[in-house]
Amino acid sequence: MLVAVGGRSGAGKSTVAAQVAPLLGAAPGALHLRTDVMRKMLAGVAPLERLPDTAYTADMTARVYARVARDAATALAGGHAVVCDGVFGTAAERRDLAAVARRAGVPFVPVWLEAPQATLIARVEGRHGDASDATAEVVRAQAAGTPPPGDWTRMDASGAAEATAARVVEVIRGHGVTCR
Repeated sequence: MLVAVGGRSGAGKSTVAAQVAPLLGAAPGALHLRTDVMRKMLAGVAPLERLPDTAYTADMTARVYARVARDAATALAGGHAVVCDGVFGTAAERRDLAAVARRAGVPFVPVWLEAPQATLIARVEGRHGDASDATAEVVRAQAAGTPPPGDWTRMDASGAAEATAARVVEVIRGHGVTCR
């Protein structure tokens, strides 16, 4: 199966995806593909190294999401479950990932995490030792230009990540998929 965990910066995507991935597929669980880490890899830097704003161009973002989709397709073809996390802020990014699942003949479970802007900002400002370069300014820009997708399961992620992950697992089970 392919699970996508999307939402604005600070929504808890990576934390929730990391908690859900071990529960899916054969042990040790699903492959977790994180767009923040992929961007660093493509830029040739360590995951915790901060990138300049120039690394956040439309071209680089397209490369990141294309690579995540390619790696997801490869893992699915090998019989592995996959969990991808990223903003997935455009219809094209979401459509391309859904197409990966369709071509692989596996269930696609897209979840969009939401929280109040103040919560998102507090979370990104409180990060230490994380691959994300998001700032409060990024959160504000996303709020103005990243509407939630109408065809993804929208979920309040303002509480504890463990509770959000448990609700994501229930959504996955609702698609007929067994979770550990």
